Amino acid sequence: MIGARHHTSCSAEGCRAQISRGWFCKDHWFTLPLELRQAVLTAYNAARAAHCRAPRDDQEQLNRAYGVAFRDCQDHLRRAPRTPALSMSTVAIAADGARVTYADGRRL
Repeated sequence: MIGARHHTSCSAEGCRAQISRGWFCKDHWFTLPLELRQAVLTAYNAARAAHCRAPRDDQEQLNRAYGVAFRDCQDHLRRAPRTPALSMSTVAIAADGARVTYADGRRL
Protein backbone atom coordinates (compact mmCIF):
# COMPACT_ATOMS: atom_id res chain seq x y z
CA MET A 1 0.00 0.00 0.00
CA ILE A 2 1.52 3.31 -1.04
CA GLY A 3 1.50 5.99 1.60
CA ALA A 4 0.81 3.60 4.47
CA ARG A 5 2.35 4.63 7.77
CA HIS A 6 3.63 2.26 10.37
CA HIS A 7 2.77 3.38 13.89
CA THR A 8 4.58 2.05 16.90
CA SER A 9 5.21 3.08 20.48
CA CYS A 10 8.04 5.21 21.81
CA SER A 11 11.07 3.12 22.81
CA ALA A 12 11.47 4.88 26.15
CA GLU A 13 10.66 2.71 29.12
CA GLY A 14 7.01 3.08 30.17
CA CYS A 15 6.06 5.49 27.36
CA ARG A 16 3.01 4.51 25.35
CA ALA A 17 3.06 7.49 22.98
CA GLN A 18 2.41 6.46 19.38
CA ILE A 19 5.03 7.48 16.83
CA SER A 20 5.13 7.06 13.06
CA ARG A 21 8.90 7.28 12.59
CA GLY A 22 12.08 7.28 14.60
CA TRP A 23 12.66 5.64 17.94
CA PHE A 24 11.22 8.01 20.51
CA CYS A 25 8.32 10.42 20.93
CA LYS A 26 9.10 14.13 20.62
CA ASP A 27 9.29 14.61 24.40
CA HIS A 28 11.84 11.84 24.86
CA TRP A 29 13.85 12.63 21.71
CA PHE A 30 14.50 16.21 22.84
CA THR A 31 15.31 15.05 26.37
CA LEU A 32 18.36 13.31 24.88
CA PRO A 33 21.55 15.38 24.65
CA LEU A 34 22.53 16.35 21.12
CA GLU A 35 25.58 14.06 21.27
CA LEU A 36 23.42 10.98 21.90
CA ARG A 37 20.95 11.95 19.16
CA GLN A 38 23.78 12.41 16.68
CA ALA A 39 25.47 9.16 17.77
CA VAL A 40 22.36 7.03 17.25
CA LEU A 41 21.57 8.68 13.91
CA THR A 42 25.15 8.24 12.67
CA ALA A 43 25.30 4.61 13.79
CA TYR A 44 21.90 3.85 12.24
CA ASN A 45 22.79 5.46 8.92
CA ALA A 46 26.14 3.64 8.78
CA ALA A 47 24.49 0.27 9.50
CA ARG A 48 21.77 0.94 6.96
CA ALA A 49 24.27 1.96 4.27
CA ALA A 50 26.31 -1.21 4.86
CA HIS A 51 23.27 -3.49 4.69
CA CYS A 52 23.89 -6.10 1.97
CA ARG A 53 26.82 -4.09 0.58
CA ALA A 54 29.60 -4.60 3.12
CA PRO A 55 31.19 -7.87 4.21
CA ARG A 56 29.23 -9.73 6.89
CA ASP A 57 31.77 -8.95 9.64
CA ASP A 58 31.57 -5.23 8.88
CA GLN A 59 27.76 -5.35 8.90
CA GLU A 60 27.74 -7.09 12.28
CA GLN A 61 30.20 -4.56 13.73
CA LEU A 62 28.07 -1.63 12.50
CA ASN A 63 24.89 -3.27 13.81
CA ARG A 64 26.52 -3.72 17.23
CA ALA A 65 27.61 -0.07 17.24
CA TYR A 66 24.04 0.96 16.42
CA GLY A 67 22.71 -1.25 19.21
CA VAL A 68 25.12 0.30 21.70
CA ALA A 69 24.15 3.85 20.65
CA PHE A 70 20.44 2.99 20.94
CA ARG A 71 20.90 1.44 24.40
CA ASP A 72 22.89 4.50 25.50
CA CYS A 73 19.85 6.61 24.60
CA GLN A 74 17.52 4.33 26.55
CA ASP A 75 19.86 4.33 29.56
CA HIS A 76 20.03 8.12 29.54
CA LEU A 77 16.24 8.38 29.43
CA ARG A 78 15.91 6.04 32.41
CA ARG A 79 18.12 8.39 34.45
CA ALA A 80 16.97 11.78 33.12
CA PRO A 81 13.81 13.59 34.20
CA ARG A 82 11.27 13.95 31.41
CA THR A 83 10.92 17.42 29.94
CA PRO A 84 7.87 18.08 27.77
CA ALA A 85 9.03 19.12 24.30
CA LEU A 86 6.17 21.58 24.03
CA SER A 87 7.61 23.61 26.90
CA MET A 88 10.98 24.01 25.18
CA SER A 89 11.87 26.57 22.59
CA THR A 90 14.32 25.84 19.80
CA VAL A 91 16.65 28.28 18.10
CA ALA A 92 17.68 27.43 14.55
CA ILE A 93 19.92 29.21 12.10
CA ALA A 94 18.29 30.05 8.78
CA ALA A 95 20.14 29.79 5.45
CA ASP A 96 20.85 33.53 5.53
CA GLY A 97 22.41 33.24 9.02
CA ALA A 98 19.48 34.74 10.92
CA ARG A 99 18.35 33.15 14.18
CA VAL A 100 14.89 31.59 14.00
CA THR A 101 13.07 30.68 17.21
CA TYR A 102 10.43 27.96 17.46
CA ALA A 103 8.15 27.21 20.40
CA ASP A 104 5.30 24.73 20.58
CA GLY A 105 6.22 23.64 17.05
CA ARG A 106 5.57 27.11 15.64
CA ARG A 107 7.93 29.73 14.34
CA LEU A 108 8.00 32.86 16.51
